[in-house]
Amino acid sequence: MKLRKFRILYLFLLFFSIDKLVLIPPIKTFLIGEEVGNPYVESLKNLSADYLGNVKYQDKKKIWAFGTSRSMNFYQYASLPYFQNSEFISSQQKKELEKYKIYTYAAPGSNPLVYYTRFNQLLEQNYKPDIVFLEVSAFSFNKNNRFYHITLLEGMPLEFALAHFDELPKEFAHEFFFSRLFALSRYKISTKAISANVLGTKDKNMEMLKTFLPANAGSVDPFAAAFDTKANREEAPYKPDQFNDFKNFPSNDTDKYIKVSMLVDVLKKEFYGNYTENDNNFQFLSHIIDRCQKNNIKVILWIPKVHKELNDFYDTATFYPKWKQKIETIANEKQIRFVDLNESGKVQCDYYQDAAHISGRCLPEITANVLGIPK
Repeated sequence: MKLRKFRILYLFLLFFSIDKLVLIPPIKTFLIGEEVGNPYVESLKNLSADYLGNVKYQDKKKIWAFGTSRSMNFYQYASLPYFQNSEFISSQQKKELEKYKIYTYAAPGSNPLVYYTRFNQLLEQNYKPDIVFLEVSAFSFNKNNRFYHITLLEGMPLEFALAHFDELPKEFAHEFFFSRLFALSRYKISTKAISANVLGTKDKNMEMLKTFLPANAGSVDPFAAAFDTKANREEAPYKPDQFNDFKNFPSNDTDKYIKVSMLVDVLKKEFYGNYTENDNNFQFLSHIIDRCQKNNIKVILWIPKVHKELNDFYDTATFYPKWKQKIETIANEKQIRFVDLNESGKVQCDYYQDAAHISGRCLPEITANVLGIPK
């Protein structure tokens, strides 16, 4: 009997030891295959947003733009120099856009859980926008997309979850708090990751998805460096030679395959595969809208334009019309603006970074379109 108790105690201590070892970053990376850095460090650490009080923009209407990597162009290109030099918007639209200052909160694979967290954090830091842009992309509502589990683990700090417990969807609350009991319930050991690390093989799909990472992705935490700087919030000078894009299709077959055809195949598997709607994220989206309306903040839902090959997939995917209908229903019930930039004629600019990301040179036209500024 004593020996049995000893074995149980031994097993518990072994589990407890391994559970704590998983918290050591190199071991965690080895065992679970987690990429270096946290895309959602801004919300997880509730970083200071004192740049929102910059007197330079006190006479501007403030826009907070929340989104995925498809909204990251707002960081660099949502500025007067790019608006004024755009060939895709009219003089009247350029004049109207001078009235706005856009602050961006976008990260690869983000979703309404992360939007909800950061939006409330900023309000609780006593800042308030005039308008909120909420990017809605179908993969953000898929429980089986590549980034879903990471947003659950790294998007919302524990103290925030406790403070907003009454608003948390029940299913999310159960999964979130249970994942905090033990590291091994939060971080799942991956035999695929261990095998890859032992044998030195690489996940080809993840290598492709690294195109979503910031330029300094080799640093200890590239996202902390990207978001925790005031320079990231300042208006960049106009540099038309840095768009690094293509019109319609890349000029050579290799780039066409890598940036369009192959990427679409990777996205189908990693972001849209086994599509299962995440009802929690619809609830988080509704909570943001409700709080905006309570505080007299205008809110706009918008779907980013993507390359024709990816949009063709949307047209044939069985989950897509059902998902879009839910978004439209929310917009209608809340009586807010909803814009789908994939609809014919919405955006004339046909330049892309790759199949999933429209070029920054299209950002002025996108901004005018989302705001509803006529030509």
